Amino acid sequence: MDWSFPWASSFGSDFNGDFSVWFSAEQQHQGEVDYNYRREPPAPEPLPGRTVQEWQPRDSEAPITQIAAMTGTDVPTYTRDRPGVSAFELIDGAVYHSYSSYARGLDGLWGMYQWLDRAPKGRNETGIWWRHHDRYGKE
Repeated sequence: MDWSFPWASSFGSDFNGDFSVWFSAEQQHQGEVDYNYRREPPAPEPLPGRTVQEWQPRDSEAPITQIAAMTGTDVPTYTRDRPGVSAFELIDGAVYHSYSSYARGLDGLWGMYQWLDRAPKGRNETGIWWRHHDRYGKE
């Protein structure tokens, strides 16, 4: 389509914090996290007495706890950096923030979700809806 426009990175800046997609441990601990237009309660402490590598998720655990453990971390660390997208326009030297979206508002940008939404059971989000290839049970 021969489109041409500049891309920018937030690396090394306060941008992600300014646009509420990155939070410090202190903000989480104090309950100062505003994400997706909602204020979150203070984050729980990491799993006491166990390292992340020693902890194995159980089916009774919340999905976010399972996901954090599968990536080798705890919930507060896993949720410190969140998805978001923003658009801006430069008009006569002034920058205007024209759009932001967070969480499920980004599904259209994540290709695999488009396929899952068309599957017989959709995303089947009653819990963790994917499994590691080496952890499939015998059916």
